[in-house]
Amino acid sequence: MTIPTLVLRDDQPLIIENAEVRLLRMPPGVRWEDATHRVPAIEIILLELIVNGQLARGFSYTVGVGGTAVRALLADYCRSELIGRDARFVVGAWKSFHQHLHRTGMGAITTLALATIDVALWEVRALASGRPLYLEAGGGCQGIAAYSSGIDLHLSPEELHDVQKQKHDEGYSWFKIKVGLPRLSDDLARVAAAREAIGSDAQLVLDANQGWDLAEAMRRCRAFEKYDVRWIEEPLAPEDIEGHATLRQKTIIPVAVGESLYEIESFKAYIVAEAVDIIQADIVRVGGLTPWFRIADLAAAWNRPVAPHFFAELSVHALCAVDNGLVLENVTGGSLFELGVAEEPVTIEKGIAKPNGLPGHGVRFDEAAFQGFEVSLSGYSFTDIRSHKD
Repeated sequence: MTIPTLVLRDDQPLIIENAEVRLLRMPPGVRWEDATHRVPAIEIILLELIVNGQLARGFSYTVGVGGTAVRALLADYCRSELIGRDARFVVGAWKSFHQHLHRTGMGAITTLALATIDVALWEVRALASGRPLYLEAGGGCQGIAAYSSGIDLHLSPEELHDVQKQKHDEGYSWFKIKVGLPRLSDDLARVAAAREAIGSDAQLVLDANQGWDLAEAMRRCRAFEKYDVRWIEEPLAPEDIEGHATLRQKTIIPVAVGESLYEIESFKAYIVAEAVDIIQADIVRVGGLTPWFRIADLAAAWNRPVAPHFFAELSVHALCAVDNGLVLENVTGGSLFELGVAEEPVTIEKGIAKPNGLPGHGVRFDEAAFQGFEVSLSGYSFTDIRSHKD
């Protein structure tokens, strides 16, 4: 694809001439299963803008549920509001669309739609300036540590050991595995296997995917403490702020939350309640880069680091644009490259991720792959994603 060559000048508006919405659906690159779900597919929502005759794309995702609803919201209610806008005014557009969509209630479908728009407008600005997105947004650093993240609860301790050893040999020093099996002894076997594979100096992260109540979370965290765990992620339901605050007082393992929160106010509530150590805001689930940067600033004001959930292609830019970025999540089988729709992977060498230096978000989509993954406007049926342990 030809890289757009927009020109940004104070006296030249960047007028959106057309907007189209597309939906892609493809299986993850490897089998995904956690404490509560199997993930049969990833859906990528694409917003294609024509600005001054050039193409710019924004995108968001779902883990297999809701993509058609996001597409409909964008195509039926937002497209007409985009055409004719000046794409230079990203923050103003975010406020306008937030007010427009807020009437439906914020969260999930609405924030994913808002994020698709926001990412597209940031892309226009960065392409027009000729700068990578992380520099257009401020520029905090040129690279960030990355962790190998597996949605891997189906693996035996022996299989998990081999996978973690391989990732360690590739140069990673941060690793995340799933926990939340019915029996604590089985979780402990997996944690022990992972720690043995990566050695005593590496950072080991555990993710429970909301699988416990408070009593069980305290019991398991006490058992995990001897393995020097860097954080426990989503131990409880995200609505249980008080429970997270209590757990944080009862364990030496730092508590991480954020991927299931959708508005800035929710992160503020967690911080004020002393219920979180690491902020894991998901760029698309909170409504885009514009609110994500606000959440990062909020976290910085309270001396909390940010470690965004998933979507490494955008998260690497976000982390390199702020000064309290901790680590990038690189989910095995979940990159746009591994899904088969991007031409190149995120650059990660010896455990350090770097934006590729191209203007904008740097994702160059493989147009030839779209035909096999594009979801039609009718005939779609839901696929069950319940865990086999249910």
